[in-house]
Amino acid sequence: MRKERKMRGFTLVELLIVLLILGILIGLAVPRYLTALEKSRETTFCSNVRSIISAIETYRMNQGTQYYPTDVDTIIASAAYFSQPPINPYTGTVMTPTTTLAGKGTFTYTATNNGLDYIITTNPTCGLQ
Repeated sequence: MRKERKMRGFTLVELLIVLLILGILIGLAVPRYLTALEKSRETTFCSNVRSIISAIETYRMNQGTQYYPTDVDTIIASAAYFSQPPINPYTGTVMTPTTTLAGKGTFTYTATNNGLDYIITTNPTCGLQ
């Protein structure tokens, strides 16, 4: 008399192989995801800084003057230049200039040459002139 064996479920070896494969895939995917997340934060930050620069230029034209503002906080908060204030992707707060580049997601704004020009520096570097 021959016993018939019914297959029910998976063996321990098969489950371990599946877990090993999943572990390898996760090990490859997570670093790429984190890199893509950091790159998207940097891109969003630089885009927001460029929007602030456009608002500064628009402000100067609206004022009919050759002088740039000394303070950009009021421009950033103004509904005339932004439908929504730009949000810093690193901090989740409204973007405002700082006095020093303390860390990622910071930028400085300085009116120079008696207000005829300005300098914006950013961290991370956004390739601004």
